[in-house]
Amino acid sequence: MLRYNGLAFVSIFAAFMLFGCAASRDAIQASDYNRFAIRAAQAELWNEAVFRWEQVIDIDPSNSKAYNNLGVAYEALGKTDKAIAAYQRAEELEPDNKYYRLNYRRCRIHVRRSGVKDEDARLDVSDNPSEELSD
Repeated sequence: MLRYNGLAFVSIFAAFMLFGCAASRDAIQASDYNRFAIRAAQAELWNEAVFRWEQVIDIDPSNSKAYNNLGVAYEALGKTDKAIAAYQRAEELEPDNKYYRLNYRRCRIHVRRSGVKDEDARLDVSDNPSEELSD
């Protein structure tokens, strides 16, 4: 019986260690993807930035910064429906963040005023000081 309990303890301990290592690896990978996406966005490689921020969100679905940044990238690509959804999710995850609320509201107002959606709604995000990428 003692031998069985010892084996069970070792198995459980190993499982916790492996899970802990995987979680740590995922956090590092998400951070790397985020940094790469920010560099891509700064170079106006918006499709690459979208791809990387989507990977961050796959790893960490509660990452409000990634959702906000994804909204900026979608908006730069003229995909306003997706931008609004991303901004909305960022605001839901972190409702006290004034930048997320501002981006969400500003994007909705722009769509409402212009009456234009998606591919025709490309915005020049480099001229908009309220849209900032989150580190």
